[in-house]
Amino acid sequence: MRSFSALGAGDRALAILDKGTFRPLYGSSPGDPLLLGKGRIAGEPVLVALTDGNAKGGTFGKYEAGLLARLIKDAERKRKQLPALVIGLDTGGVRVQEGPAALAALSAVAVSLARLSLHGVRAVSIISGKRGCFGAPAVMAALPGHVVMTADSNWGLTGPMLFGEVRRERAQARDALAATSAATRKRNRDAHVVADDVDAVRAELLRFLGSRPPRVNSPAKSIAASAAVVKRLRLRLRRSKYRAPTVPRRHRDLLRYSFRGQWKPNGKVERGGLVEAALGTLGDYKALSLIIGPERAEGSGVGIEEAALITEMIRRITKMPGPKATIAVFLFCQGHVVDVAQERFGLPRALAECLRAMVAARLRGHPIVTVLGGGTYGAAYLALAAPSHRVLAMRGTSIAPMSPEVLRAFQSLRGAKPGLEPEAQLAELIPAIRIVESVIRLPRAMRDEMTGLRRQLASAAK
Repeated sequence: MRSFSALGAGDRALAILDKGTFRPLYGSSPGDPLLLGKGRIAGEPVLVALTDGNAKGGTFGKYEAGLLARLIKDAERKRKQLPALVIGLDTGGVRVQEGPAALAALSAVAVSLARLSLHGVRAVSIISGKRGCFGAPAVMAALPGHVVMTADSNWGLTGPMLFGEVRRERAQARDALAATSAATRKRNRDAHVVADDVDAVRAELLRFLGSRPPRVNSPAKSIAASAAVVKRLRLRLRRSKYRAPTVPRRHRDLLRYSFRGQWKPNGKVERGGLVEAALGTLGDYKALSLIIGPERAEGSGVGIEEAALITEMIRRITKMPGPKATIAVFLFCQGHVVDVAQERFGLPRALAECLRAMVAARLRGHPIVTVLGGGTYGAAYLALAAPSHRVLAMRGTSIAPMSPEVLRAFQSLRGAKPGLEPEAQLAELIPAIRIVESVIRLPRAMRDEMTGLRRQLASAAK
């Protein structure tokens, strides 16, 4: 028996691929945080992307995200001849020191991976190593149709030790370790768990490649499937008697106030956790508006409850006749929820399905515009802002791989002095984001963006 987790990325590639077939791509090499290459498994050509937890914790920076984006683009171009894309994850997440630029780059990769899955390209995630898979990559790990975990690994959004620091309770760190374990993921049918053994991992890959290729659904059917998955996750959570947080009353009329009569809901305003959603008109356009947050307290954020309502509302707009409705997202929630119960019942998968539904809506022709306010971090940015055609941010909005309280826990755990100052987190550092100076100017900025976007989409459709 030879441990798969104990190997570096280069040796893992050699272990899972047919002997003598591995070829590195794009200048990556063993010893890098990310190793990319091509090879064969049982004679079938595959592309591989393997993070190496022994190099910079296997974290993703701008450079690694750019390489992975290139590989996914190749996979999409060759999808008719490519049996599978294999993504190995042994990573602590996005490289904190690189801040918003690294998060934005990896978020764009996640959108591409979601699009790849919707086009029917077969992909498999392998989670292994003492680091497992945490942070924003935890959402990416759930996008492929097949997830494999070695029995010793963990998979979650918030690292187990950070729970203990955030809550000042070491017992929660132990609970979080169990909640994100391979055993829990197997029990919830979120992953196929194998022994931490080279032969066992390769055997599971052979079984996956020998199975029937996935059926390619229309974007509308894919959205409905995502909504059904998250609905089941929400049912699991509610059976545990979990109580979701709600939005403070003073924020209930935020959208109506900001748009001074331009927003007219049609029918009931739906509420779930930190989300308020309604179908209606925004200015001259039919729209689905989603207001997310702000949260009441540290540790609360986007979770299963919120993802369930978002995917359900996106499903509903696919039933609406006439021109495609604009999806307007107002993201005032700082990040994903830091909660052991949510991790246990499938938070990474819930946000992955939310991302997939947003990308499917975009493929279906729905214009998507997101407004950020205050601070938006990690998986919340990845799942809800990254799939948008246009992103606007109020002046001073912060974006970073970790929310402030989790970042403090991270720095405390490492005994490090604060190294990611507020000025290094600003949305202005992401060129694709349009900065809006004040709430007063937001309606006009939204109107301009929606008008220009609709013209662009109409021209592209011709």
